[in-house]
Amino acid sequence: MTLDEESHHRAPDRESERRLTPTTSKQVAYDVVLDCFSRAPDEVPHTRALIAAGEKNPWWHGFFALVLAMLCTYGAYAIGWGVYVVLHEAPRAVAIACGVCTGLVWCVSLFEAGTLLGDRLDRTGRRDGLVHRGTDTVLACFRAMEAPDTERPRLLQEVDALYRRTEPLVLRAHRTRGTMRSSSPRRTVARQHAELVAGALRRDLCRVDAEPEKALRDLAGKLVTVCERYAEGRVSRLLAETDLADVEPVTLTRQRLRETAHMVGVIVAMFCGALAAWLGWRAAGLPEGLPSELAPVVGMVLGGLLAGGWQRMVRVAELLPGR
Repeated sequence: MTLDEESHHRAPDRESERRLTPTTSKQVAYDVVLDCFSRAPDEVPHTRALIAAGEKNPWWHGFFALVLAMLCTYGAYAIGWGVYVVLHEAPRAVAIACGVCTGLVWCVSLFEAGTLLGDRLDRTGRRDGLVHRGTDTVLACFRAMEAPDTERPRLLQEVDALYRRTEPLVLRAHRTRGTMRSSSPRRTVARQHAELVAGALRRDLCRVDAEPEKALRDLAGKLVTVCERYAEGRVSRLLAETDLADVEPVTLTRQRLRETAHMVGVIVAMFCGALAAWLGWRAAGLPEGLPSELAPVVGMVLGGLLAGGWQRMVRVAELLPGR
């Protein structure tokens, strides 16, 4: 048998090895991806070791989430009721809308504080989060590359969702790795480097709609390097300088302020929508038999949709207790 014939007979076996099924373990799947990108497993020993160890959730995670949900529930109810009592002389619909919006603000604030506290307590999960989320994104990129055209749109959405969770971890790499103190002058250099790395990754992600396979391959290849160098503790050299040429840095502070402003804008729009709907209800002179509380609720939903769309409305809803 000639070499060409042997390669022809082995090609189907090779293709079957590259297909990732839901039952494929993450360790095996990552090795398949490395082979596809012509990377040897020995090049990323720290990443493979963390994947083999797996993610471990501390025993107190469930209890902490329960306490946070209870504080959100009873705190939002108490604060909302207090605002309603203070505004007892105002129209009932306005007082209800103010109480609901104040309760939402309480939930948002407590959720953010609880997230920060949980990260502080779970130091191992906080330290290894970038490796686990980054490798998940690499696998998602590979699946999107290998998927047929009918399945690719859904998998590209999965890539977007995972990257949204990975980028903040890249920007906080100098904080979470634990190799320097908060007062260290090395933090400035590492932070500026992380902003450039995030810019390079985002640039590849934004090229997906122009040249999908090349962009996904470049994004996954960079993330493989980022995860390994982060696991090694090289937070000021997550990517080579050649990969960072002509890159616009992504600033974590600016990103947080923008997202916070968007969320506050949605809540304010919900309140304004409730107030406008109630005033319109009264001006229209609708029958008294209809429930007057219906108008503020409809106004809140419409105001939130017009200001932030479904995505941010869903994110606001996820902050409510029990979600």
